[in-house]
Amino acid sequence: YLEGGKAAGGQLVDQRFCPRIVEGELRYNCVGDALVGIIHKKPADGGISAVGGTGSFYTYYGPEEVKFKSLTTNFLERDLPKVMPALGLGAEPIPLWWTTDFILASPVGTPTDQEKWIVGEFNCSCVGISKCLAAYCKDDTPEACYTDIFPDDLAEAEVYGSLMGRKALGFLSPVNVSTITQVAKDDLGLLPQPKNPTFKGALAEIYVRCQTFGGSDKSSNGHRYDSIPFANGMIRSGMSCQ
Repeated sequence: YLEGGKAAGGQLVDQRFCPRIVEGELRYNCVGDALVGIIHKKPADGGISAVGGTGSFYTYYGPEEVKFKSLTTNFLERDLPKVMPALGLGAEPIPLWWTTDFILASPVGTPTDQEKWIVGEFNCSCVGISKCLAAYCKDDTPEACYTDIFPDDLAEAEVYGSLMGRKALGFLSPVNVSTITQVAKDDLGLLPQPKNPTFKGALAEIYVRCQTFGGSDKSSNGHRYDSIPFANGMIRSGMSCQ
């Protein structure tokens, strides 16, 4: 990250440490400018990281959870329009599927409407749908696939995908995908493509040949575990999505 200094793109983030991270952080899952869910991620006892696989505890809330109303309102109505310009990306749309992680920075006992929350991370490069985790391969589930996702969880994932499809219609432009190679063995769960699509699209994935299963986020057919709900959301919106 640091080699070559600033001129070569080297970077180091000097970020405030928030001791209340031990109480957990809030992950806001968004599709474009729409909040679709909130996850409270609490580190395991004695830890400060709530990353998956560390023994952390996840609690799921809907986008209108009243206990976080003040934070949600301030973020969506006051702060969100400023995010892309602040990053020097004012002319770009908000990502289709992205998250923001919030850590409470106010002292214990601060009134809810006066709490200050610090953004620990924006993520739009490797965001997953937690409800689809049953479809990804591990050493003890090497044949995991789309049909292993519980019906209720799949229904929720499809809601996210459909909303993504509707949002995507607002800023799509043509992309040439003719040189991309398909590695996945099948498209289990993918809906039929529309005969006359509004747009023709493709979902690009990364398959690491030297890694077991093609990477840590893959189903047994080579697709990422949550790719099919996203692709189906595009199809439901009238687009094709290979």
